[in-house]
Amino acid sequence: MTEQIVGGRPERAVAGTRPSPGGAARGSVSGGVRVRSALLRLDGTFEPPHLVVDGEVDVSTCRAFAEALTSVLDHSSGDVWVDVERLDFIDVGGLRALAAAACRLEAHERRLVLRSVAPHLAKLMDLVGWSQISSLLMLARDERRPTSPRVPSPFRSASRARPVA
Repeated sequence: MTEQIVGGRPERAVAGTRPSPGGAARGSVSGGVRVRSALLRLDGTFEPPHLVVDGEVDVSTCRAFAEALTSVLDHSSGDVWVDVERLDFIDVGGLRALAAAACRLEAHERRLVLRSVAPHLAKLMDLVGWSQISSLLMLARDERRPTSPRVPSPFRSASRARPVA
């Protein structure tokens, strides 16, 4: 069953509608956006402009991510905050979506603020030069604060596994 968010309540998808590519259920929540898939969960509000990213942004989820981000940009005013604390992975397509969003906001004297950026993400944005976009502000993750436990991804490399003693 595909779940679609209608008026803030999960309901069965309406007959004749199709789920988005990658199996993500998308919907419009009054005053925001919501996306659910096996790899990515997005919750966004228009006022205040805020998007919470939880999971992985890759080739299968990038379109949904970019559309949710664009929706928040288009329906809001002021700086747009994107919480990436629970972002496990982002590919270059996702990074491009963030850079493009920041550039769009710059034309309107607004900023894209990335909250709780992991050190490796900040370094990657710096390596490709996108950290120099004047309308992009990255706030570092507080590495001292513990995050809630997560279920490990079944797609992680076996070489990272600890040997059993």
